[in-house]
Amino acid sequence: MTVDSWVMVAVAAGASKGSSLRDVQRYIDERHFEELAVDTLEAALAALVAAGKIYQDGERYHPAKRTSKEDAMKQLFGDG
Repeated sequence: MTVDSWVMVAVAAGASKGSSLRDVQRYIDERHFEELAVDTLEAALAALVAAGKIYQDGERYHPAKRTSKEDAMKQLFGDG
């Protein structure tokens, strides 16, 4: 698994209240036995936010809301 994958799983694990940077770091350390640097996690979180896979609310990160099939078609082709 890549760091981005680990971060996505860690954010999803705390979806109900959101995950802080420290929550993500602790989750990865406890589950995958990897001690990742804060700057590595910050870069992964920023990349996932930029890609629209997660969103940031204050200091907490949440999984992005899924787009329904109908909404995806409207975004792709317009309101035809």
